[in-house]
Amino acid sequence: MSTRKLSSPGARFYAFVVFFVLVFFTGGGSRDDIQSLLILRPLAVFFCAYALTVKTPELWTGRMFPLYIVGALSALMVVQLIPLPPPIWVELPGRQIFADIADIAGIAQPSRPLSLSPSKTLNSLFSLAVPIAAMMLYLNLDREYRRRAVPVIIILCSLSALFAIFQVIGPSRGPLYIYRITNFGAGVGLFANRNHQAVLLASTIVMIGWYAGSLAPNVRQAALKFYASVATILVFVPLIFITGSRAGLLLMVPGLILALFMTYFGKQYTAGTLKGRSYKSSKSTLFADRRLLLTISILTVLGIAASSILLSRSMAYDRLFDGNVAEELRIQLLPTLLTMTKEYMPWGSGFGSFEHVYNIYEPQELLNPTYLNQAHNDWLQFLIEGGVPALLLLICVFVWFAKRSWIVIKSWRNSNSAKYRVLMCIAVMSFMLAASIGDYPLRVPSIAAVFAVLICTFNDSVASIQRRSIDRH
Repeated sequence: MSTRKLSSPGARFYAFVVFFVLVFFTGGGSRDDIQSLLILRPLAVFFCAYALTVKTPELWTGRMFPLYIVGALSALMVVQLIPLPPPIWVELPGRQIFADIADIAGIAQPSRPLSLSPSKTLNSLFSLAVPIAAMMLYLNLDREYRRRAVPVIIILCSLSALFAIFQVIGPSRGPLYIYRITNFGAGVGLFANRNHQAVLLASTIVMIGWYAGSLAPNVRQAALKFYASVATILVFVPLIFITGSRAGLLLMVPGLILALFMTYFGKQYTAGTLKGRSYKSSKSTLFADRRLLLTISILTVLGIAASSILLSRSMAYDRLFDGNVAEELRIQLLPTLLTMTKEYMPWGSGFGSFEHVYNIYEPQELLNPTYLNQAHNDWLQFLIEGGVPALLLLICVFVWFAKRSWIVIKSWRNSNSAKYRVLMCIAVMSFMLAASIGDYPLRVPSIAAVFAVLICTFNDSVASIQRRSIDRH
C-alpha cells in the first residue's frame, strides 16, 4: 500500500475506528496486571507513530492544548522517575520512614526517585499512550470525518450494552466476561467493573440525545436517527438498573434530561445533497409538535419506574436507598486520604504509588481480607500522587475550560448547532469527573480514550462558534 493511501483522509479515519475497537475490547479494566494491556499499549504507541507519520500540520494548528496537557502530565511522571541524591530525597515529605528503615538495616542511603513506587509510576506513564493516541488520531481527521468520531464511540458503547444483555441472560461466569477479576453475574459489558460500565452508559445517553438532534441531510434520515436513538436509550435505562451501580443511576437522571433537551432543540435536518439529489432547506425542526416529544419523555420516565419496580435484579435502586451509604469504605477512607494528601505535599508520592503507600496509613479498623488498589476518589488520589505540580496542572485545565466555556455562553443565541455539541461534551466529561469523586473511571483505558476525544471535540466546537461569531461581526 502506498504512503499516499495510508495518509488519505479515509485511511486516517479507519485508523481511528480500528484503534477504538481495539481499546474497547482490550482496555476495559484499570488493573496494571491485565494481560490484554500487553497488546494494547504497544499498539497505542504504534498508532501514535502512525499519527505523527501522516500528520497534516495545518489540521493540528490551534487545536493542540489538550495534547499539551497530557504531555505535561507525562513530563511530570518522567520527573518523578529521576533519581535524587540521598540528602535531597530524605528531606522530601513522607520519606523519613524509608530512610529510618535503611539506617536500621545498616544500608547506605541510595539515590532514589521522587516516586515511592517507580514501577507503578512507569506503568502510569505507559498508560497515557492510549489517550495520547486517541487525541493524535482525532487531530488527524478532516472536518467531515470528525463529525463521525462521536457516532463511532456511540456504536462501541452500544456494543458494550449488547454484551451486558447477553451476560445477564447467560451463565453468571460465562465466556462473555472477558476479565478474570470482574463483577460476575452483573452486566459489565466490555468492562471489568460494573460501575465503569454504568457511568459510560449514562454518559452515552447524553451522546445519543445529541446525535438524535444533530443535522441530517433529509427528513427520512432524521426520523431514522431519532427513533433509533430513542429505542437505544430505552434499552440503556434498564441496563443501568441491572448493573447495580449507584453512580450510574444518579447520572442517568440528568443524562435523560439533557438528552431530551438536545433532541428537542437540535435541528434534525438541513439543506444538502445525498446521492446527487438536492433537498430543500428548512429552519424548522423535524418534530415541531411538542406533544410527541412530551409523550416520548413520559413513556421514558414510566419505563424507568417500571424497570425499578419489576426488575428483580435492580441492584442499583436497592443500593441507593439501603441507608448504608455513610458506612461504606469510601466514606470511611476520607479522613485517611486527607491525611495522606497533607503528608505528601508539595511533591506527592509518585503516580501509581497509592496502592503501596496506603499500607503505611491504613487504619486498623479498616483492615480486611481484601486490599485497596485505588483510593476510590480520583481527585484526592491525583493530589496525593502528584502534589502541587498536579494541582497547578488541574488549575491550568480549569482556567482554559472556563475561558472556552465563556465563549460559548456569550455566543449562545447567535451560534449554530455546534453549541449543542459543546453542551454534550461538557455534560459527558462532567459525568466522568463527577464519578471520579467516588471511583476511578478515567483510569480505565477505554473511558480515558473517550474523554480524550471529547475534550478535543469540545475545543473544536468552541473554535467553530468563535469563528462564526467573528464572521457575524
